Amino acid sequence: MSKKTIIKICIDIAMTAALPILMCYSIVGETAHEVIGAAMFCLFIAHHILNLGFIKTLFKGKYPPKRIVSTTVNVLAFVCMIGLMYSGIVISKHVFFFIELGGTMTARNIHMLCAYWGLVLMSIHLGMHITQMAAMMRIKNKTIIYCARGVFALIAAAGVYEFYKHSFFDHMFGRVQFAFIDVTASAVLTTLEYFSVMILFAYVGYLLGVFLPSSKIKKADPEE
Repeated sequence: MSKKTIIKICIDIAMTAALPILMCYSIVGETAHEVIGAAMFCLFIAHHILNLGFIKTLFKGKYPPKRIVSTTVNVLAFVCMIGLMYSGIVISKHVFFFIELGGTMTARNIHMLCAYWGLVLMSIHLGMHITQMAAMMRIKNKTIIYCARGVFALIAAAGVYEFYKHSFFDHMFGRVQFAFIDVTASAVLTTLEYFSVMILFAYVGYLLGVFLPSSKIKKADPEE
């Protein structure tokens, strides 16, 4: 495994670990939230620098169903990250306190929407690349692969409950503009709850990656 591949995997793991922690805003505190958020954006930039090859091929080649979905998810996740960083700077009270851009209320709404959509989209993105990541890590043992699938399926099932418990749908469509989190709840437990939602959508991404055609579907012959 090359050094570049190892760095890519480490960045992806760090971003995956940061996402559910960032969702526990009320529990981890404002300062920690902003610091982790800034670190997350730095990792996001590094991730794209290391994957410039993908960006260069955006306007090349054919677009079968799998590539259409994957590219759409990637672009929307990118938009969410830009929205998170911009709105985060606007409402920052600690890390970027010296920058004053105005529009705090609008920025808060953008931050909330991008946070929930971002978690869903980045989880799907991760899931659609699980097979490639497993290949890079040279995981070929079928027993390990089947056990991992089973464990992730169970966690994803728990994620369905947590998705509704934390009102993801309402937050994603602007029905609720504030995250109501019990500040007395366990930070570890709450992080795991959000992580289960990530696994749910990563599993969705994995299934999309497996079942979506990776080549264009040929049209039936009119005479057939």
